[in-house]
Amino acid sequence: MDSLFSADGLKILAVLAVVFAVVFVRRSRQHRLAADPKVVRDQFDRLGADYTVLSNVVVSAELGMNDVSHVVVSSYGVFVLTVKTEAGKVTGREGDREWHIKSDILYNPLWENRKHVNALEKVIGPVYFIPIVVFTRAVLKGEFGSHVIRLRELIPYIEKNKTSRLSDDKRDDVVCKLRAVSSP
Repeated sequence: MDSLFSADGLKILAVLAVVFAVVFVRRSRQHRLAADPKVVRDQFDRLGADYTVLSNVVVSAELGMNDVSHVVVSSYGVFVLTVKTEAGKVTGREGDREWHIKSDILYNPLWENRKHVNALEKVIGPVYFIPIVVFTRAVLKGEFGSHVIRLRELIPYIEKNKTSRLSDDKRDDVVCKLRAVSSP
């Protein structure tokens, strides 16, 4: 016990306290930054020139307008992203109407994503859509299916799709139509 309070022991405790504080502050900062919608856009910088990213695509839907977070167009398909920035542990299953996060209810974002795909299909026609729900800060604890991912999985998920589905002309046509309805 005496050695813990010696000069060397106090130095070691001080160093450990500083290390702990730095780790805690860094994690807290990263957690807050993950709530910023820009964090997803920053991930797209890792994609190559084969991909065109459009953000804030607003399309007409049956009951008003849909604001699609991001649409990534490539010859491999049209990736439709729904971004969720809620923090906490998400529980539920792919087919459930409601998922739970902390003590709150989160309506199934796969259904929201499906509405986005349906609205986009009315604008650009039938193409190969790849739905993605991205959680930037949540811990996923459930059976959500393969289209629900964490932020760190986003780029590998997009890049694993390597089967050509759209011709260059069709891809350019899709991008042109989506740019016409996108916010700057």
